[in-house]
Amino acid sequence: MVLYPDYSLNLVQSICFLISVLCSVNRRRAPSSVTPLSWEKHHAATMSNITIDPELKPGEFVIKSLFAEFAVLAEKKIEMVMAEPLEKPLSRSLQRGEDAQFDQLISSMSSVAEHCLPSLLRTLFDWYRRQSGTEDESYEYRPRSSTKSKGDEQHRDKDYLLERRDLAIDFIFCLVSVEVLKQIPLHPVPDVLVHEVLNLAFKHFKHKEGYCGPNTGNVHIIADLYAEVIGVLTQSKFQAVRKKFITELKELRQKEQSPHVVQSVISLIMGMKFFRVKMYPVEDFEASFQFMQECAQYFLEVKDKDIKHALAGLFVEILIPVAAAVKNEVNVPCLKTFVEMLYQTTFDLSSRKKHSLALYPLVTCLLCVSQKQFFLNNWHIFLQNCLSHLKNKDPKMSRVALESLYRLLWVYIIRIKCESNTVTQSRLLSIVSALFPKGSRSVVPRDTPLNIFVKIIQFIAQERLDFAMKEIIYDLLCVGKSHKTFTINPERMNIGLRAFLVIADSLQQKDGEPPMPTTGIIMPSGNTLRVKKVFLNTTLTDEEAKVIGMSLYYPQVRKALDNILRHLDKEVGRSMSMTSVQMSNKEPEDMITGERKPKIDLFRTCVAAIPRLLPDGMSRQELIELLAKLTIHMDEELRGLAFTTLQALMVDFPEWREDVLSGFAYFIVREVTDVHPTLLDNAVKMLLQLISQWKQALQSNNKSHESQVGTSKNRRSVSLERTSPSTVLHVVEGLALVVLCSCRPATRRLAVNVLKEVRVLHAALGIAKGDEELAIDVMDRLSASVLESFIHLTGADQVRLRHAEGHPLSLQRTRGQYHPECFRYDLSFKIHC
Repeated sequence: MVLYPDYSLNLVQSICFLISVLCSVNRRRAPSSVTPLSWEKHHAATMSNITIDPELKPGEFVIKSLFAEFAVLAEKKIEMVMAEPLEKPLSRSLQRGEDAQFDQLISSMSSVAEHCLPSLLRTLFDWYRRQSGTEDESYEYRPRSSTKSKGDEQHRDKDYLLERRDLAIDFIFCLVSVEVLKQIPLHPVPDVLVHEVLNLAFKHFKHKEGYCGPNTGNVHIIADLYAEVIGVLTQSKFQAVRKKFITELKELRQKEQSPHVVQSVISLIMGMKFFRVKMYPVEDFEASFQFMQECAQYFLEVKDKDIKHALAGLFVEILIPVAAAVKNEVNVPCLKTFVEMLYQTTFDLSSRKKHSLALYPLVTCLLCVSQKQFFLNNWHIFLQNCLSHLKNKDPKMSRVALESLYRLLWVYIIRIKCESNTVTQSRLLSIVSALFPKGSRSVVPRDTPLNIFVKIIQFIAQERLDFAMKEIIYDLLCVGKSHKTFTINPERMNIGLRAFLVIADSLQQKDGEPPMPTTGIIMPSGNTLRVKKVFLNTTLTDEEAKVIGMSLYYPQVRKALDNILRHLDKEVGRSMSMTSVQMSNKEPEDMITGERKPKIDLFRTCVAAIPRLLPDGMSRQELIELLAKLTIHMDEELRGLAFTTLQALMVDFPEWREDVLSGFAYFIVREVTDVHPTLLDNAVKMLLQLISQWKQALQSNNKSHESQVGTSKNRRSVSLERTSPSTVLHVVEGLALVVLCSCRPATRRLAVNVLKEVRVLHAALGIAKGDEELAIDVMDRLSASVLESFIHLTGADQVRLRHAEGHPLSLQRTRGQYHPECFRYDLSFKIHC
C-alpha cells in the first residue's frame, strides 16, 4: 500500500483524528482487554498482516491505519458478496445503511480527506487497480458466451462469479469516492486525478452490446453509482465534467446511427442524471444553464424518439430542484433563453401520444422555472390538457398528468401567489371539480397514492384556507349531513381528514410554505436524505384552533369524525373482531378485501388522528370502549394503532387515566374470554403495560406538561367526573383474581404480575391505605393459613405446585408439615381428591 506524502495535518489534528477516528472504527473489533501497550500488536493482527510503522509522523500514521482498516473490511464485504446468490442485487449488501461500522469508516475517510485528499485518492485508485487485477485503463466488462456444454457452463459460472467480484469492488470504490470527492472545495486536487475519475466513470457509461447474464442488474447499478460520483464532481469541477460529456457525445454523434449508437447515447445521457445546478454564485448558475442550452440544442436537432425522451428525463431531474429553489433567478437571461428555446416545441410534441408520457413532465418543469408572466400566459392552456388526461385509460398517463398538475399548482400558489380573486377562484374550482367530482364516491384518477391529493389541498390552503376547507374538505368529509344521509366514502374521507390534520399541524408549528414536490429519486449509494416530519400529538384545543385561524372549521371536522367512527365501527369494526364467530378460522388477507380494505384504511387514519382530534358527540367511555375493541380487530395495523392511542391517552392525559384503565379492564371481562387464550394473554399484557405507563408517568413527575394538558378546555365534549383511583385499582385487582383462576400457567403468571404492578402504582399514587388492603397483600398474609387448613386432606404425591417464578417445586414433608412459604403469590396449584 502506497500513501503519497502531501499531508497537511498538524500534530494537534493528528492526535484528534487518532483518538476519534481509529477508536470509533475499531470500537466493535478491539476487545476491552487490549491495553495501549499491546495495541500495535493487536491492530496488526486485526489488519491481516498489514503492519504500520508506529514511528511514522502522526498524520501519516492516522491515514495509513484508517486505510488499512478499510482494506480489511472491504475484503470481508467482497467475500460476503461472493458467497451470495448471483441473482441478489449488490445494493442489498453494500449500500449505505446496511453496515453501520463500514458506514462509519467511510465517513471517517471523508473527514480525513479534508486534509489529504490527493494522497487518499491515489491510494484508493491503487487499491482499485490491484483488486480489479488490472494496472491499465483499458479494462471493461465483456459479454459472456452462451454455450451450452457442461464444461462451458462451469467456466461461464466462474466468469459470472468473478465478474460479480469486480462489480462489488466498483461498488465499494464508488461509495468511498462519493464521500471523499465532496472535500474538493476544501482541498484542491490535481487535474490528472480529476481526469482519472472522469475516465473511469464514463467508461462505465458505455453501452455493452450483446451483454446478458445474471449480473445485468448489477452492471446498471454500478453505472448509476458512477453517475452519482459524477454528480458530486460537478459541484466543484463542473467544466471538466462538461467538457468530457460534450466530447463523448460528439464522438457518438459522428458515428453512423444504429441501435448500438442510440443506446450508447442514452447510456451517456443517463450518466449525467445526478448533475445539479448550483444556484449561487450566479457565475456557476449561468455556466450550468449554458451547458443546458447545449443539451437543449441537441434535443431540438435529434430525430430519434428514444434519445429525445432520455434528454427530456434528464432535463426533468435537473430542473425540479431548480424549480423548488428558484426566485429571482428566473430573470437570469440564460435561464429565460433555455425556457424559450424548448417550450413551444416541447408543448407541441406533448400532444402526440408517442411523446406525451415523456414530455408532459418536461413542459411542467419549463413552466415551473419560467418568469411569472410567461407562466401566467401559458399554464392554464397546459392545465386543461392535464385535467383532460386525469381519466385517461392508461394509468401511467393519468398519473403523469396528476403529478404535472400538482407541481404547476405549487408554483401558481406558493411562488406566484395566485392572481385576482375571481380568476383564482375559477382556476381552483376547475381543478377541484376534476379531482373531487361532486356526488362521486371516489376521486380522479383512481388507484393513486392519497398523499398527492393531500398535498394539493395543502397547497391551496396555504393561500386560500377558507376555500380549501369549505369547498374541498367539508365536501370530502360530508360535513353537515344528517346521520341518516351520511354515507362512508373511504378514499375521499381519508384525504379530507389527513389534509385537515396536515394543514392544522403546519399552521400550529409555523412551518411556513410547503416544499415543492420532488421526483423522490433514491441515490444508488443509499445516501438519500429523508427528513421525517414530526407531527404534533397533543389535542388541538378551541383556543389553539382560534390562534391558527381554524376555529370556524374545527368543530365541524370533530363532528364529522364522530360520524365516521360510528359508521366504521358498525360496518368494519366490531363485526371483524377476532372473537366474532364469523371471523373464526379466517385469514385477515381473505377478509380485508374489496370494499372493506379502503374502509379499514380510513379507520386507521381516524384512530391515528386521536388524541390530536377528539370526536365531538362521543362520550369518554364510548371512545375508550371503541379503541379497546379495536385491539382485537382482524387487522394487525389497526390493532397497533388503537393500543398506541390508548397509551397516548394514558401518558399525556392525566384526567383520562382512571377511565382508560377501568374501561380496558371491563372490556377484557366482557369481550375476551378463556375460549381465546392467546387473545386473553395479549389483553392482560396490554393492561399490564397501561398500568406500568401510568406508574412511569407519575414517577417522571412532568408537572409542567400535565398542567398544560389538564387545563385544556377542549375536554368539554368528554367531561365527566373522575373516578377514584383506588376504585379503579380494585376493579383491576378483581379482574386479575379472575384471571388467576385460569388453568394455563402463563396466564396465571400474568395475573400475578398485574397484582404486583397494582401495588407499585398504589404506592406511587400516594393513596392512604386506611382500612383497605390490596389483594396481593391479603394473599401474602393468608396463603399460609389457607394452605394449613386443608392440606391435611390430600397426600404429598397428589399436590403439584409451582413457585412464584414458575419453577416446579418437589414438596417434601418435614416433620409432618409442608413449608407454606413456598406458596406465596401463588394460588394456582391443583388438588386431586
